[in-house]
Amino acid sequence: MQDSIWFRTLPRELRDSLQQSTELPGDASFVIVGAGMVGLLTAYYLTEAGANNICVIDRSTVLGEASGSNAGGLWFAQQSREMGTLSSLVKKTRQLYEELDERFDFDLRKPGMLQLCFTSKEASQRSTIVKTVNKAGFRAESISAKQVGELEPKLQKPTRGAVFYPDEGCLHPGRLAARLAHYLREKEVTFALGVTVETLAPQIETNQGTISAGTTIVTTGAWTPLLTEVLNWRPPIKPMRGTLMATEPIRHTLNHTIMTPNFYYWQLPEGHIAGGGSVEDVGFRRGVDEKTTSSIRNEMNELLPSVARRSETCCWSGFRPYCEDAKPVVGLVPGQKNMFVGAGHFKKGIMMAPVTGKILAELATQGKTRLAIRSLSPSRFRLKK
Repeated sequence: MQDSIWFRTLPRELRDSLQQSTELPGDASFVIVGAGMVGLLTAYYLTEAGANNICVIDRSTVLGEASGSNAGGLWFAQQSREMGTLSSLVKKTRQLYEELDERFDFDLRKPGMLQLCFTSKEASQRSTIVKTVNKAGFRAESISAKQVGELEPKLQKPTRGAVFYPDEGCLHPGRLAARLAHYLREKEVTFALGVTVETLAPQIETNQGTISAGTTIVTTGAWTPLLTEVLNWRPPIKPMRGTLMATEPIRHTLNHTIMTPNFYYWQLPEGHIAGGGSVEDVGFRRGVDEKTTSSIRNEMNELLPSVARRSETCCWSGFRPYCEDAKPVVGLVPGQKNMFVGAGHFKKGIMMAPVTGKILAELATQGKTRLAIRSLSPSRFRLKK
């Protein structure tokens, strides 16, 4: 489990639910390898479809890796520019989050986002960004430096305006994961944690024994190629470390999430100012880089001088799964009949987790989905000969 601000602000009883484990069963109709947010929501939508005898396996805890070390951002409009033709999936995942919010308490909020401009070049790009986002069906508007000051009066660094996304949201991933895990256990979903998968087929071999799976669903993020290599299929997904930090609580300072060309910052309901979002190509090297954390903190202090006297509560990092063509890999594993994969979401893992889980559950139970996923097909990466 990461030492992120999400676990620092999670009540003990909810933290404990992320670590509750049972013995690995000998068989299951559905085995989900990976207990991050995609894996949890795949299990959730399987149960919603009436499936049973489900087992979730993870070598760590629930939310133990990237899903527990992100920013918790639901930046549907801002990210829609990168999704292109997949913007319909962004709209679907937004709808699914609204439905989840009706059932579970996970601090879903919609503070909006300001994408700040500091140079004339950045300011000149605002209208193009707004047009692209609006065309995709999301709200965005170009605002002046004066308007930025009115929306964020404690922001001290002068700007040249911003792109304002009024509907952008955020959540507490730890709370959502804990609520989902509790709900799934009530639905008799088994969680076998601390279990390392060694081989995926024909049976799943682990360090704690063998489990026979009717259907296997792989949701292991940046580690996916290491698992599927034994199947002669290695999707070009690699880890990209992202570093974040959070200060001690402070009185209300930020009204919105703010994004600069380097990092992004937001304030938790508990008062912590958090920020970061580096992209570091360092393989699976754990920990945080002092130079990176200094850059985050220096910019935070420049933007919000009132935060400068607050010490840091924690610094943490996680491994985002980056796919070489910048698209997730979702669907049937090449060469396999009853094995599916959902990985490679890079910075959009939390945002796209509900729709990915929905797709995987539909594929596993119905053999098809009505959602547009052709460009995400794992078959675009061929089997090794």
